[in-house]
Amino acid sequence: MLNRRDLMRSAATAVVAGTASGQEPAGPFDKPTAKFNKAAQDKLPKWAFRDPLKIPLVARPSAIGTYEELMKEGATPFGETDPIPIGEVYHGIAREWGETPEHWRSFGCNPSWVGSQAWNDKCKNFGTVPSHRKGEPDLGNWGGLPIKCYKIPIVEAEFQLGHVAPFPARMYTFAGMVPGPSLKMRLGQPVIVRFQNHLEAEVSVHLHGAHSPSHSDGFPSFYVLQGKSRDYFYPNILPLKKACKEEPRKTEKGYVTDVGESQSTMWYHDHAMDATGYNVSKGLAGFAPCLGEHELKLIHDGILPGLGPDSCRDPELCRLVTDPKRVAELEDPDHPGFYRYGKEPYHNPYDIPIVLQDKVIDPETGQIAFETAGHNGYLGDTFFLNGVAWPYLNVENRKYRFRFLDGSNARIYRLRFLAEDDYFRMQAQGVDPAGEDENAADVIRRRPHRYDEVAKPFLRIGKDSWLWSKAVEKSSVVLAMANRADLVVDFKKLAPHLKPGEEACFYLVNTMPQFDGRGPKVKLDDGGDPRVLPLPFDTATTPVAELNRPIGLMKIVVQGPPVERDACVEKDTELNPHEAIRDDEVEVVREFIFQRGKGAWMVNGRFYDPTIANATPTLGSAEEWVLRNGGGGWWHPIHIHLESHQLISYEKDFEADAIIDPQDPPAPPPPGPLTQVADQMGEVELRGLHDTQVLGPNTVARLRMRFRTWSGPFVFHCHNLEHEDMRMMHNFEPVPRCEESHESRLEAKKAANIAPDARTHGNDVTLQPRGNEGELRVGELPWEYPAVPTTPVRDAGEDQISPRRPPKS
Repeated sequence: MLNRRDLMRSAATAVVAGTASGQEPAGPFDKPTAKFNKAAQDKLPKWAFRDPLKIPLVARPSAIGTYEELMKEGATPFGETDPIPIGEVYHGIAREWGETPEHWRSFGCNPSWVGSQAWNDKCKNFGTVPSHRKGEPDLGNWGGLPIKCYKIPIVEAEFQLGHVAPFPARMYTFAGMVPGPSLKMRLGQPVIVRFQNHLEAEVSVHLHGAHSPSHSDGFPSFYVLQGKSRDYFYPNILPLKKACKEEPRKTEKGYVTDVGESQSTMWYHDHAMDATGYNVSKGLAGFAPCLGEHELKLIHDGILPGLGPDSCRDPELCRLVTDPKRVAELEDPDHPGFYRYGKEPYHNPYDIPIVLQDKVIDPETGQIAFETAGHNGYLGDTFFLNGVAWPYLNVENRKYRFRFLDGSNARIYRLRFLAEDDYFRMQAQGVDPAGEDENAADVIRRRPHRYDEVAKPFLRIGKDSWLWSKAVEKSSVVLAMANRADLVVDFKKLAPHLKPGEEACFYLVNTMPQFDGRGPKVKLDDGGDPRVLPLPFDTATTPVAELNRPIGLMKIVVQGPPVERDACVEKDTELNPHEAIRDDEVEVVREFIFQRGKGAWMVNGRFYDPTIANATPTLGSAEEWVLRNGGGGWWHPIHIHLESHQLISYEKDFEADAIIDPQDPPAPPPPGPLTQVADQMGEVELRGLHDTQVLGPNTVARLRMRFRTWSGPFVFHCHNLEHEDMRMMHNFEPVPRCEESHESRLEAKKAANIAPDARTHGNDVTLQPRGNEGELRVGELPWEYPAVPTTPVRDAGEDQISPRRPPKS
């Protein structure tokens, strides 16, 4: 098998020589015999919808306890077979686990304290959150509940992908599962996950949507090396904000927790430099739902789907169950260390997480066919939901919550729900009336309205990691790579007349026209018509184009009559309000252009360099970032680590859509008039929180963020994973506010790492033994430059240095 460096060596060789040949014997991933078949996307195999949707198992902790209990001599928080104490593995643990950063002095913490004294000090000064239960005391923000420890091995395993694959596929997995096991977490309850790498390739695990320290954020070169482990520390805290009035939960230093930042639908995936697309396509992704007190109250009170108070309980909230009889009741008999379905924390049979992925399956080997030399964007023609190709799901006749995640490398979806009759009619005849030319521009423009007439309505309650302020009624949702869509579907309204023993079938479909990694587009022959979709969302004047024949993804079978007692969420139900960032809070405005150049992908004309900081926001400040699409018809979903962001404006140059530039890289489009389209979005959607913002072709998005709690480094990048791997990524490093003294300015400059220097390659974010005694932990490998594809001179553009003028005679 290829490891990461072999993979990059093969890709670079392919660009230069036109072949994909590594130095090791050819394997199933070197030269795939299968290619993406764009014409077969809406064609279903005969065995589609025969296999049930899998619900990922939930990992069971290996230990639960206080800081003192887990750190005492002789403790084995990761099981009797792993005696290595917390933080003593090869890659260590975040410094914030046992120390206090100097800039937390402003919160009231004492940076001179370490260990349990520092931990208890943070518990005291990081505020509280109101409990979801009436009459109960507030929950501590830092360490309000005992710490949970998990151990997740990263291993290779075999899976049968579909019914016709001749051999099982060799896949990368978290704990032998695809998708990986769900890590159910709760705000106020710290978690340590010991990821242990048994693969031949380096990995780096990113908890997407989390507010976590740099050491645990999955920085691209903060690896878990082969045969080594890293202890990922997830404090699961809310960031603090200055109280603007007298509040009962205000800390001594005048801070309160920002409850509007409570995460909900997070996920984790590989983030290794240069190989994220390869590793994720092979299976390294999983859900990490996080429950805050506000969301628990919505479930407890029957507003969101669930079992009411029973879906707010954790059988091992404060103590690990050790009685063998009780353990046998909790654990899955086929998967020791994982909960039996129905016994997991916060069990909710009406809350279904679903990750969407598309892959190319090699019919000769049964393997995932991956083009190592391609970096435009990997598309597949076999669609997997929770690792199952074209599954079915049986549901009761009631409201269900679906948490959809676009886990694909480069595919953008438009999801709809169709009744069975409508789905099969459109599959056979198309949504367009008979006799109309499906490639005609006016037919394409009317197509979304025809879908709206038959598509079933649902409520959207959130995007990415956060709930919205209110529930909004929709009939479709656009989902770009890494985006999440939190939906509630009321099957009682879709099948109100079912009797006992009767069933009604519906289909989840994708109607987004996409045929390559550039992004969605329609087949139009007239060069004057837009060749790319105008926007990544519907507006009143620019509906998103759709396929004539929908792509089936999942069959949903509604069984029996409507239930009597159900969740009461409806349109405009209030959920989780957010506090807007005011104009007077913004201290800095930055601009970043995402563009193609020199044979790969760039930000502001630069390839990614992990050794420098491209931006150094001040901790405790707010900034406005202008994200600009560099042209060429490419779509770029931009993910910013660490913090949520708020969308302020979204502009588009519609005239530039008519410009078709076949050269690589495309010439920057001539400046044209920018049209503001954000005001055509719904108010709730516009004001919601995001962690991944889609840049459609020829668009400019303005975002605002607050930078809080953690110093860096962190990254932001395109979540088309092939673009990310080919260097469309930048670093940002939040730094403490600089005082006016000369010494503090020098210290801030050193912390910002503005230029490459003798930095310790990540070791400065790793907790080290006091006094540096004994063996030091390793944050990352010393940097080495991998092969970068060569670029013809004609493609270098304006970034090439001008020829030297001949000397004067």
